[in-house]
Amino acid sequence: MLVCGLGSLGQACLLRLLPFDVPLLCLDRGSPVWIDPRLEERLGSAVVLGDMRLAQVLRRAGAQQARAVLLLGSDSTVNFEAALQVRLLNPTAEIVVRSTSRQASLGALLEERLPGIAVVDPLSLTAGAIAEALRPGNQRACFQLDGQTFVVLEGLCEDRRLQRPLRLAGASVLEGQSQLLVTPMGLQPGRTDAATGEARTAGHFAESSKTFINALRWLQQRSGLTRGISLGLIGLLMVGIVLFSKQGGWSQGLFVTLALLKGEYVDPVNVVLSQTAAGAGLDPWLIGGSLFYSLVGTMLTSALVAFILEWLLRENFGLARPGRLGRGSRRILLVEGGDLALQLAASLESRRLGVVRVDSRSDQPRPARWNLVYRQLEAALTALAPCRVEGIGLLSPDLLANLQGALELHRRWPGARLAVLAHAVEAAEQLGDLLGGVAVISTMDLVADAMVATAFGERVEEVCRIEGANLLLVRYWLLAGDTLCGRSIARIENGYNVTAVQLKRTNQDKPLIFPSGDLVLAAGDRLAVLGTLADLRSIENGQEIPPAWCVRLQGDPPKAYRFDAQQSLARHLGMAPGSTAHLLDGGEHLTPPLDRDSGEQLVRELLRLGIRCQLEPVGQ
Repeated sequence: MLVCGLGSLGQACLLRLLPFDVPLLCLDRGSPVWIDPRLEERLGSAVVLGDMRLAQVLRRAGAQQARAVLLLGSDSTVNFEAALQVRLLNPTAEIVVRSTSRQASLGALLEERLPGIAVVDPLSLTAGAIAEALRPGNQRACFQLDGQTFVVLEGLCEDRRLQRPLRLAGASVLEGQSQLLVTPMGLQPGRTDAATGEARTAGHFAESSKTFINALRWLQQRSGLTRGISLGLIGLLMVGIVLFSKQGGWSQGLFVTLALLKGEYVDPVNVVLSQTAAGAGLDPWLIGGSLFYSLVGTMLTSALVAFILEWLLRENFGLARPGRLGRGSRRILLVEGGDLALQLAASLESRRLGVVRVDSRSDQPRPARWNLVYRQLEAALTALAPCRVEGIGLLSPDLLANLQGALELHRRWPGARLAVLAHAVEAAEQLGDLLGGVAVISTMDLVADAMVATAFGERVEEVCRIEGANLLLVRYWLLAGDTLCGRSIARIENGYNVTAVQLKRTNQDKPLIFPSGDLVLAAGDRLAVLGTLADLRSIENGQEIPPAWCVRLQGDPPKAYRFDAQQSLARHLGMAPGSTAHLLDGGEHLTPPLDRDSGEQLVRELLRLGIRCQLEPVGQ
């Protein structure tokens, strides 16, 4: 593998490539300053100096024989130019290009036209991880795959068709214990038809009162002046209906009141006069009330015209200032960050979370619907005084400034989630735990893991930060002879400690969510899994964890159940049904080694058939 660009990202990728035991070559414009002595010891003599855009320099670095080329320079334009040159020299190499969000369209076109080129935007990966750290809720993580949103929750695994235990190094997946689960958003396992019917019946009452509850919630979030005006208008409407309905009924009172509040006077008064008996005197309250309602209506109409005019000026000329925030509204505060803060705000806004940004260099004073921008932190804090701040992100390049700001702001909002950006800090998770649960996110850790996984030809869809580990959502497109071909889903999950999320087969239009453990993969299948870089390295190197459980069984089932028992044993043991007959002769036997979840499923099936059995570790 050839790594071009030996800055902090390039060296972080090299550190992760060392355990893969592949030959490594390096290219940089100048002599690198090594951040780790292991890199200097192993790769100090393998560095070629020169411009990565020049063909002769790439030939000296061995680009024409490389399996993969990582172009990680700080200038994405140079990286794209070098990618085209590498493709001319080596038509088969996997090329990973470091890019920016401003060149996303160019990257998409290159990926479409030139197979084998993967464009990775570090800001997009980092923004996704920070958004998950700041997003309120009990989900540990959230990711999307082919339009379907998945969440990671803590709970009990009730139905493996709708849930899949998340596999992490050192995490327990025992039945009956609370654990991290991956589940599609919006699906609730274990709901019966009766429960659904009861929920639907109870939902009628909830729907009938939904408007009233939303109105009360809206009033609670407004300022005292807004609440007073709203309640005053409601009172005027009710009093007006009573006042103007004496001669023509409540329907006339309603229409006359609405007409007066709209600013009209002559027509609604003529309606009232036409209903008055000839020669009868007008009620002084009726005269004064109509004048008062007409005056209020004129003021309301003028306010509406002023609002429309202000909106037109803001939309056409950008003449606006950050508005007042609703009392009790939920907000996320982002301090500095530049382009990263813009991407992060867009991600949070897509989930309908209000964002307040502080950007001292902002040249975009126009606020979006959910996004307000202030140039000074003090102004943002003043605006956020009536709000409920649920997340605070400190995104400047200065780690110490970020930490100081996080600790000071946490005094103001103790319940808010804190996320601090660190450019390249080792043991970021331990630093966050030391500071009391602050999420310290190292950009280099996230991006380097994704870059290295992409270099081996796998498509990294997203990076999830869970329990201090970077879990990569990777899609494998299986070819004949690949490590995963011919293995069952259960063996892949247990052998490589990954979580199978989705499987799309060549003969099926729709993908399978949480495929069954006994499905065997074949060439052409596309499997999406969640796993760490170490797990993906074990797949690349074929370092499979052997099964460590077996089933001790004893029994001779009736003839009616014997065939079912043989089929069950054959399916879980990967044997022909006839070859399992000796296990059902009434004596005590141990099955060949199994994975734990397959063994638990086999025990359940055999117990239903009347066969005594239990699961136990191999060699017990």
